[in-house]
Amino acid sequence: MPSSRTCLAAALLLLCGGAVQAQPEQTGWGSGYQMGTSYAGVSSGGVRLTFYCGDAAAAKANAAIKAGPYLMASLPRRDAADGLRSLEILIDGKATRIPVTAQSAGNMVELTWEPDRRFGVDAMRPVVQGLRRARTLSLRAGVEARALPTAGAAEALAEDPLGCR
Repeated sequence: MPSSRTCLAAALLLLCGGAVQAQPEQTGWGSGYQMGTSYAGVSSGGVRLTFYCGDAAAAKANAAIKAGPYLMASLPRRDAADGLRSLEILIDGKATRIPVTAQSAGNMVELTWEPDRRFGVDAMRPVVQGLRRARTLSLRAGVEARALPTAGAAEALAEDPLGCR
């Protein structure tokens, strides 16, 4: 007969395993609208690339909402460092360098692009168009490139992620 300690350990493993299975990491492309902000993006293996577009009227009513389009990428700290100034998006092997600001987020680094005179919305449009048709996609912010899936990109980016209401 198993000891009570063994039974408790087995019960905890079953409970923890069920919780992990119940909430798997979301992977692939998706889009939606939440709290005044539309989004379209992809995640896989902890790496994330997401376009956001904050509604101007919602941003006026709620200071937590950022108005206008912006892009956020999240990479493991070993692939990206604080203080980085650019992110390369490689679409079918062709790299586009995007100016970003980097911010530490635990074991990840968040890279954010906001339109400016150097690289505005018009400069980002070809990137979005390329993502819709991409066969391969990678992000590089340093030496190593991280691959992301492309299946579903055309559907997720069907509505202009740079055109806010």
